[in-house]
Amino acid sequence: MIEVSHTQAESSIPVNLPLATPPIVIIGTGYAGYNLAQAIRERSPDANIVLFTTDDGSNYSKPGLSNAFARGLDAKGLITETLLQVEARLNVRIYGHCQITHIDTQKKLVTSRYGEQTYSKLVLAQGAQPIQLSFQGDASGDVMSVNNLLDYHHFREAIADKKHITVIGNGLIGCEFANDLCANGYKVSVVGLSDWPMDRLIPKDIGEQLQANLSEIGTDWYLNTSVERIERKGQGYLLTLTNGETLTTDFIMSAVGLKARTQLAQSAGIDCNLGIIVNGGLRTSVPDVYAIGDCAEIQGQVLPYIAPINYGIRALANCLLAKPTMAQYPLMPVMVKTPVLPLTLLTPPIHTQGHWQVTKEGNGIRALYLVDDKVMGFALAGNVTSERQQWLDRVAENRSSSVS
Repeated sequence: MIEVSHTQAESSIPVNLPLATPPIVIIGTGYAGYNLAQAIRERSPDANIVLFTTDDGSNYSKPGLSNAFARGLDAKGLITETLLQVEARLNVRIYGHCQITHIDTQKKLVTSRYGEQTYSKLVLAQGAQPIQLSFQGDASGDVMSVNNLLDYHHFREAIADKKHITVIGNGLIGCEFANDLCANGYKVSVVGLSDWPMDRLIPKDIGEQLQANLSEIGTDWYLNTSVERIERKGQGYLLTLTNGETLTTDFIMSAVGLKARTQLAQSAGIDCNLGIIVNGGLRTSVPDVYAIGDCAEIQGQVLPYIAPINYGIRALANCLLAKPTMAQYPLMPVMVKTPVLPLTLLTPPIHTQGHWQVTKEGNGIRALYLVDDKVMGFALAGNVTSERQQWLDRVAENRSSSVS
């Protein structure tokens, strides 16, 4: 059982107590929030930093949720530090199980049910939440998403005595979970809307190879369709798909994607679109309010990966300490955790019109995204993933020349 630490939040949070120097307040203690706090502390031993989180504040790697079975880790095993350990290491104040309900950007106050906290600078690092689909049937509410440590704890408990798991969603996360579950003895069915797995990121040739390799270890595929109805059947479920097919399963998880948490920002009058809109310095449309991580929208994109957060943290930590800095984002390939077919991806720029050129070499597949015969992105599968650096260099050169 994962231990939930009920911290000092309720008993000792300052209620309407003015501070001589209002702190930097960070809402969120995920990867972005904690690593930003560390970056600020490295630059300023004396900075006053306060963090708020709705969970117990455990420090863990969220990307590790989708391959934790392979590493033999349960939810407790994923924790690297408790809230109190982070407090001590960084000399910060963290309020666990404390939800911020309102931001007053004029008075520079955040409000929770425990009271108000002033801020000098405010950072929204609230991440993203699973997209919730609606289904017909008496068991539509039994579908589970795994988006945080507590979700993963409940997930592990729920499937302990199960044999067959259905994953709704054939994107990156759905494929990573399918690989992890099958490799650990579960039978998995994947239901997805498109022709092949991860169709938004990789061309058909690689998608079909990934599909075949996952099939070999126990994954069944129901593609070009979706779930219409979910009904209880014995100890499990009966799923009716939009194409008329049916399947039975012991457990259902949803991996159809995430949406940035923008509700708090929107209610405070901060400009939002797909995410909380920020400039190159991670500042929002409101003075002294910033956003970073999965909740932030940068140049029209939400970038739900670790690398953009790391580069953003460097700039934002400086900005918060009165050293204006623009974030510099190099090319950031994504490594997909599907051991049955290792994948390295660099998506082409948004709104780019081009085509994939695919070649097979031994046990690998090389897909280059060409625009006017220039490589602007790539997807490398199998043993050609070792070519990552040479294609990164090529793309960097081509993108630079196209801008100039």
